[in-house]
Amino acid sequence: MHKYLKDNIYVGLQFLLIIIFFITTGFDSTFTTLLKYPGLILIIGGSIVVLTSMLQLKSNLTAYPTPKETAFLYTGGLYGVVRHPIYSGVVILFLGLSFVSASFIKLFITLILMILFHFKSEYEEVQLSQKFDEYKQYKTRTGKFFPN
Repeated sequence: MHKYLKDNIYVGLQFLLIIIFFITTGFDSTFTTLLKYPGLILIIGGSIVVLTSMLQLKSNLTAYPTPKETAFLYTGGLYGVVRHPIYSGVVILFLGLSFVSASFIKLFITLILMILFHFKSEYEEVQLSQKFDEYKQYKTRTGKFFPN
């Protein structure tokens, strides 16, 4: 358990949505074949963004919005273009999975996850601004979820 209740709530809701996403089902029709290929492209792209972002953070990586005590502000790689590339990648990945499974329920869960990431990132940015003086300047030159 993390020391901040708000951190635990955000991470708990995030994992709950992910679990619900994977236990829901889609439907099968001829229309789904039109969505499979764009969905696969989104799955691959989102996975690459998530994995690359995680590798770039190295020891800074945490599921919690509050940075680790030993954290430093990393602004290179994908973080030089976007402040929250892991969140962006997860949304792209889940959008692709929703297309492949042709599930409106999964698409709806992806939308809720996007909204959760918005609020989680707002809270996270307050924490980062308190820890790193240079975060405010970094925030002005990079997009939140997608490049400026």
